[in-house]
Amino acid sequence: MASSSSLPQNTITDILSRLPVKSLTRFKSVSKNWADLTSNPAFIAAHIRRSSPDPYLLIRRYHSQSGWDYGIWLITDPTLNFGTQLLRTPLEQSLPRFPKIVGSVDGLVCLDISPCYASDFVMWNPGTKQFKRLPLPLISSTRDNPIWMVFHGFGFDSFNNDYKLVRIVSFRGNDASPFLRVEVYSWREGVWKEIEERFELALLCGGQDGVVVDGSLNWSAIGLQRFSDRKVVISFDMGREVFKTVPLPPVTRYGNVKVVSYMGLLAVAVYPLVFAASGNNMNRFEFWVLSDCEDGTKRWTNLVVVENFSKSLVPVGTWRDRELVFKYMGARDRENQSSIFLFDPVDQRTRRLAIDCVDFCFEGFSYVESLVPVN
Repeated sequence: MASSSSLPQNTITDILSRLPVKSLTRFKSVSKNWADLTSNPAFIAAHIRRSSPDPYLLIRRYHSQSGWDYGIWLITDPTLNFGTQLLRTPLEQSLPRFPKIVGSVDGLVCLDISPCYASDFVMWNPGTKQFKRLPLPLISSTRDNPIWMVFHGFGFDSFNNDYKLVRIVSFRGNDASPFLRVEVYSWREGVWKEIEERFELALLCGGQDGVVVDGSLNWSAIGLQRFSDRKVVISFDMGREVFKTVPLPPVTRYGNVKVVSYMGLLAVAVYPLVFAASGNNMNRFEFWVLSDCEDGTKRWTNLVVVENFSKSLVPVGTWRDRELVFKYMGARDRENQSSIFLFDPVDQRTRRLAIDCVDFCFEGFSYVESLVPVN
């Protein structure tokens, strides 16, 4: 039997790139050559490419009424006889509240550990168990100029080979429009910087994190002035660090909007409002994708319309970038405790997952194991 030293380097690299992170971490102490290889950026990127087509489901949940019984869970395959692992989050015992997941990209999970104003963050790799508490942001709340709302997002900037955390801070202005300041944390440089870039003609909707789509972070917003007849998406290009406003289809004016990534494209799920004035609410679910046209322009395409859609079903994201994840918000079904569903927009097939989240607040993210360092 051939020893590892007699095998070609390419063969060794190929074999190791197929192994789980736990095994690769153990191998670092066995061989200096393997430790150097698995720390090489090219190897780390190759390992991510092999892991990306088959991501896990990372969920954060806590009991809606009590705020307790919380946890971050890793589910290997929600559609089969899956394995479930409760993750031990960094600094958990010393935190004033349970961490919030800002985003999950290439095995790095960004956590918001602050009590308010999204002002304290941790970069965490659950696979290697490494974590790093980030420097405090530059923009803070003061007595004379208190923060109103904060929006954030975490993603990968492929142009600069960098992971970035974006923080949009809103202060109450003198008129109807809030005053905004924007700052960006660079994983590569390890520092925050405030940027001058701003966006206009939109008010960001509360309670959402930026969704990564093709190198940009995206938030839904209420359109103003010439966009007042619809909602819009505020898109931040992480490479050029500029904003742009993407108008949504007019139907979004009459429903809730959830921004998601679908097959690498920007998409929105439009669903009924729970409370709405008579005549101003839609009773259907629609799924729209921003597609590329032959002439180089982009156009919204309606993929799915479901009439008489239940107000108890709320889209919370996508898994594997091709199936929508829904949470059931209605009364508990005694015969079946599951409350999470997967919906495929292509064949419109629905699958119920054996995850009990009826009485829980729920957030779901795709997650792949990786060797990406937190520094």
